[in-house]
Amino acid sequence: MKVLDHIINKMTVVVACMAVALGVMAMASTAPAADWPTKDITLVVPYAAGGGYDLVARASAPFIAKHLGKKFTVVVKNVPGAGGKIGLIEMVRSKPDGHTIAVVDPADIAVLEVAGQMKEIEITKLSWLGRLDRLPDLMVVGVKSGYKTPADMKGKPVRFAGIGAGVTFRTAVIAKAIGCDPRFISYDGTSPASIATMQGDIDSFVVNWVSSMRMVRANEGKLLPFFVAASERVADIKNVPCAKDYGLTLEESVLGYSHILVGPPNLPQDIRKAWEETLSAVFKDPEWAAQMNKAGYPPSGLIGEKMVSAVKATLDSTQKFKDTIAHLGIK
Repeated sequence: MKVLDHIINKMTVVVACMAVALGVMAMASTAPAADWPTKDITLVVPYAAGGGYDLVARASAPFIAKHLGKKFTVVVKNVPGAGGKIGLIEMVRSKPDGHTIAVVDPADIAVLEVAGQMKEIEITKLSWLGRLDRLPDLMVVGVKSGYKTPADMKGKPVRFAGIGAGVTFRTAVIAKAIGCDPRFISYDGTSPASIATMQGDIDSFVVNWVSSMRMVRANEGKLLPFFVAASERVADIKNVPCAKDYGLTLEESVLGYSHILVGPPNLPQDIRKAWEETLSAVFKDPEWAAQMNKAGYPPSGLIGEKMVSAVKATLDSTQKFKDTIAHLGIK
């Protein structure tokens, strides 16, 4: 009996130790990383300085550093090239420790993936951390085009600006809803596209409403805001109609423009949680909102499952447009 009691006691101790160990492991898997970060954060902008990605990154970086809880900075690093692929690949190949992230638009990289240009990256496995803004697209027409409503374009060849793979794709989706025959002419940015539209070289261009309205206001009387490519009007430009006002039904999950912070695949759960807590604090900071507005990009912070689901919807919906993307010849 003494031997049996001894064995039972030892087993009890072992079970207790295992329970404690499992409890510690569970806490470690759900609690934020107490020792993170251990160095400065690198925020990769996969485009040249001065553009929307760069402005949003630099507006947000100081506030991310502010809410990290440790005295480290967030260094914005511009890595342009290949339509954003070079910078994205640099981030993906970084160590998955939360110290290197990037700012991207999932719709843009989804188009490149469907076009077969993202073979190095499985975008569904990236660690989506938080959305900074959400900007619907706005179609702009030139006064010289003569178009007054989308119905005027139906069944006609319409000359659009092709401003990169993502914008060209979104424009094609909108043109399909209108029922026109889009003819794309490539331009390196919104500014040259707007000049061409004013001159009558093309009829229209489509970019996010902030960039579109910047061009409209700078060239009053030469460019007209046609309609917002969404089912609701934008509060800041409520006099501009939306697609629903014209009876147009759009695949909104692939339209619009978002700057989303993303980390490499296999980011540990505790690091993800730490990032979510940091970004939650950033999004509640009125100074961050003021800085985003000053940069011209109204904030729309989002983290967690809602944000991840929205990204997944964009990625899944883009796959439905394989024929459209193939027809555009995106490379």
